[in-house]
Amino acid sequence: MSKQMLGVSGVVFLLINTLLVWCLRPDSFGVALIIGWSFALIEWGGLLWYQRWAQQRITILTRKVEKMRHAEAPAHVLLSPHDPFYQLALQINYLQTHQRKLRRKMAGQNQEFATLLDYLPIGVMVIDRYRKVELANPAMEQFLQQQISPRRHPFTQDVQQFELASLINTALSERQTQHRVMKLPGTPNERTVDVQVVYTATSQDFFQVLVLLYDVTEVYAVEQMQLDFVSNASHELKTPVTAIAGFAKTLLAGAKDDPEKLVEFLKIIDQQSDRLVELINDVLTISHIESGNAVEINQVPVGQQLAAQVHLLEPLAAVNQVTLHNQIPADFVAATDQRKLDQIVKNILSNAIKYNRPQGSVTLRVATTATSWTLTIADTGIGISQQDQLRVFERFYRADVSHSNQRVSGSGLGLAIVRELVKALNGKLDLQSELGVGTTVTLTFPRTTPATTPEATG
Repeated sequence: MSKQMLGVSGVVFLLINTLLVWCLRPDSFGVALIIGWSFALIEWGGLLWYQRWAQQRITILTRKVEKMRHAEAPAHVLLSPHDPFYQLALQINYLQTHQRKLRRKMAGQNQEFATLLDYLPIGVMVIDRYRKVELANPAMEQFLQQQISPRRHPFTQDVQQFELASLINTALSERQTQHRVMKLPGTPNERTVDVQVVYTATSQDFFQVLVLLYDVTEVYAVEQMQLDFVSNASHELKTPVTAIAGFAKTLLAGAKDDPEKLVEFLKIIDQQSDRLVELINDVLTISHIESGNAVEINQVPVGQQLAAQVHLLEPLAAVNQVTLHNQIPADFVAATDQRKLDQIVKNILSNAIKYNRPQGSVTLRVATTATSWTLTIADTGIGISQQDQLRVFERFYRADVSHSNQRVSGSGLGLAIVRELVKALNGKLDLQSELGVGTTVTLTFPRTTPATTPEATG
């Protein structure tokens, strides 16, 4: 029963008592009436005071809960343990403390999540059921090549690549996860991207899709290089083996009885055998570099070594009508690995000769600084296109013959070996070329002290 009901019942009780007194003792009716109404007024006054006092407590606690609901931080309500609202105020204070802890924890988790998204190399985008973007990270902006607004907006404003937009629409319409590998335009080159459009739903009416883009350009490039390596290696091996087997069978079939044919065919077999040995040696060289072979740094008479290499390649230069200009001082000495430097120079110099033109030239120069020394080999040959320059150091890669109408023999591994050997010597390799003008290869090595360094891998 409420205080108001108790007050009303008290008044009724006093009125009944007054009527009984008046019936029994009419002469005392006035006194009884005054006393009864006095008690009633006192009770009403006490009830009104209690109502106001209780309303103040309720108002204070209500405002605190409202502020908590709006993520504000009101002060705790402190009441006496004897206060009837003490336990309620205490539980609200406990709830606020727990709420603060949860919010701090959520804020920390949100910050960690935001940091993770910012530095995640995978492109992430969340699209709601209304086809609007709720979230996107910086990696997604890089994939899509444009800035994404943090405000909700249709995903088609950002995703303008037709194949990707169609995949997202399919996931939203069919409510099924989609997966595909596709090409995305980019600067400077397009990228191969693994796309996952993940459908997620917490209820029949609420669902969203999570778009994940992962750059697999290098993975596919490596796979393609492996396929090219197997294909090209098989082709390069097949050519000399086929020639050797064919001419050997021809000789055995009777051609050996013709002295002229015998000499001609034996020369071809010898040439193809040398080509086969060169290919095998180059493959073994690549394998040894990758498995890690020791680099022995010593003071090497580089001027004399390069002069020897030039002398060895002069017959090849004469056949191709190319002039070699060695401008490196004979007394030049540098700290390097002599064997590896010989391989580097031999491969670059032989390419400069073979891919030159009649009456062309190849020039060797050297320069030094306080921290490095640089070897430059420049030719006046057919040159290399911009597109081919990006791939000439890949194994077995050959520039398109349509650029030069020239095809020369070789394993196709020379420049790949050069790149790996330069890495092993902690050097830098730079190639500058122009079609019809020539090619310049610049090798820069640190000026180290003589020592034997640990294993180096290419």
